[in-house]
Amino acid sequence: MTKKKRFGVSQALTRGLSETIHVVENNAGIFRNVILPLSRIELDPNNPRKLAISLADVKNGIQKSDPAYEHKAQELEKLRELANTIQTSGVINPIVVYKLGESYRIVAGERRSLASILAGKQEIDARVFNERPKGFELKLIQWIENTAREDLTLDERIGNIRDIIHEYQQQQGPSELSATLLKNITGLSLPQASYYLAVLNAPSDLKQAIEHGKIGSLDKAAIIAGIDSDTLRARALIACIDGCSLKELRQLIAKEKYAQKKQTLLPVSKRGRTVTRVNMGFTLNTNVVETIVAAVLSQPDFKKYADVFSTVNWSYYDQAARAFQKLLEILERETVR
Repeated sequence: MTKKKRFGVSQALTRGLSETIHVVENNAGIFRNVILPLSRIELDPNNPRKLAISLADVKNGIQKSDPAYEHKAQELEKLRELANTIQTSGVINPIVVYKLGESYRIVAGERRSLASILAGKQEIDARVFNERPKGFELKLIQWIENTAREDLTLDERIGNIRDIIHEYQQQQGPSELSATLLKNITGLSLPQASYYLAVLNAPSDLKQAIEHGKIGSLDKAAIIAGIDSDTLRARALIACIDGCSLKELRQLIAKEKYAQKKQTLLPVSKRGRTVTRVNMGFTLNTNVVETIVAAVLSQPDFKKYADVFSTVNWSYYDQAARAFQKLLEILERETVR
C-alpha cells in the first residue's frame, strides 16, 4: 500500500506564517487611525460573528412579524447594555475597517458599531487598512480581533477556522491540513489546533448540536468527536446538553467503553440474565417525543390526559423527558392486565 503523503511545513513557511501573525497582532504599518461617521459604516455579511440583528433593525426597529423577532430582540437588549457603557465611557477599542467604494466595511467591531448607533453617536474611532486585505489575511485578522476581544460562540469560532483554512488553501494550493500547520497559521496552541481539527471532521449529530448552541465547549466537543460508536456518542451528547462537567463526560465515556469491552470478553456460551424489562431507547430529537405523545393522546381512551401535557415546551430536553416519563406511567396504569 502506498503511504499517504502528508503536507510538510518547511521552516521558511513556518517562519513566514509566524511573521504574518506578528504583523497582524501588532498592526505594524497596515492601519491608520481615524474617526469615521457611522453613516458610512457597513457590516460584513461574511463576518464570523453571526449577528441575527442587522443595521436596518437597529436604525428602524425590529418588526414583530419578523420570524427571528425573539432572537433579534435578545441581541438588541444586549446591544442596549453596551450602548449604555459607550454613552458613559465611549468606545474603548476602535473598530477595524477597510474602504469599500464610498463606505467602510467592518472587519472587527460590529457590536461596537451597532451599539454606538443606539447610543446616539454620529462618529466612531476606527483603524482603517491602508490597503484592502486579501482573503486569507482578512480571515486571519478577523480571527485574531474577534478571539482577542469578543466571546464568539463555538459554532462561530469553528466557522472562522474553516474560513481561514479555505482561504489559506486557496492561496497556497490544496494541502493536507495538520494540527501543526493550523497552529502556525492561527497562533493556537497545538492541543487547541488538534481539538479544532477533530471538531471540523466531527459526525453530523455533533455538528448540529454545536450549530444550535447546545454544545459550547471546545474541549467537550473534541472528546465527543473522537467517539466512534454512534450510541455512545449520542449518550455523551445528551450528558453534555444536560450540563455534565468535562470530568463527568470523561468518566461516562470511560465507563461505557469498559462495559462494552467487558461484554465482548464474555464467553459465547455464557447465558446472560433473563430480560425483564423493555429498553425504550433515547433520542436527540424532542419532536420524536412530541409525536409519540400526540399519537397516544389521539386514542379515545387517552384523550382525557391531554391537559397533562398542554404546558410542555417540546424544545427543552428536560421537559420532553419528563413528559415521556409521565406518558409511560399513564400507559402502564391504563394498560395493566
